[in-house]
Amino acid sequence: MTGEAMPQGSLADIELLMEAPPEVLDFFTSRCDWRRYQEGDVILDRDDRSTDVYFIVKGKVRILDFANEMEVPLGEKGEGRTFGEMSAIDAKKRSARVVALEKTEVAMLSRKDFRQLLMQVPGICLMLLKRYAGIIRRLNQRITTVSTQTSQQRVYMELLRMSSPNPSGDGSWVIERLPNHHEIASMTSTAVQDVAAAIGELARAGLVARKHKTLLLKYHGRLTELANL
Repeated sequence: MTGEAMPQGSLADIELLMEAPPEVLDFFTSRCDWRRYQEGDVILDRDDRSTDVYFIVKGKVRILDFANEMEVPLGEKGEGRTFGEMSAIDAKKRSARVVALEKTEVAMLSRKDFRQLLMQVPGICLMLLKRYAGIIRRLNQRITTVSTQTSQQRVYMELLRMSSPNPSGDGSWVIERLPNHHEIASMTSTAVQDVAAAIGELARAGLVARKHKTLLLKYHGRLTELANL
């Protein structure tokens, strides 16, 4: 989990640090430990005692938790994003595993320096509060969804959430890296067979098409109707 040491880079594109004046950003850039990870590397693990904050300069990571010894994906983060802030704030153990999905370069800032940064740039504190407020809202929405929607509708909603407009501009939507059925089941609080049945039904109806790890949503509007949004 130590990664490969690399030369100092730039934090200019890190979203959380947009409020930092240039001279402050330069100072804390010089305080970072710069590391490079390969695809599949565990950058930090659940229950670790480390408290550094990680700034993703290049690449993408997946955030994972565990339930009954099975990995549960919580989300992905790419360039410009951060992770590890919670342990830097409360000094408690890590709550999730973070794995590099591709070659990834990060800058690690110690808890002490991060807290100093928060004191110097209050705008960063406000950005963190907004971020955590968003997490709470999504969790509330997920609880409501699990309580009121069928397993199929939950799968449809998750597919819609993961999708983005097809760059080809033909009106379809696409999921470039479709998680496996076990992962989707964990995301939607459903059984694996329910995920397979839901996606299979969409395929038979001609609403989706799969090619390797990519899922094409041919009729986004119809899928939205089925999800009862």
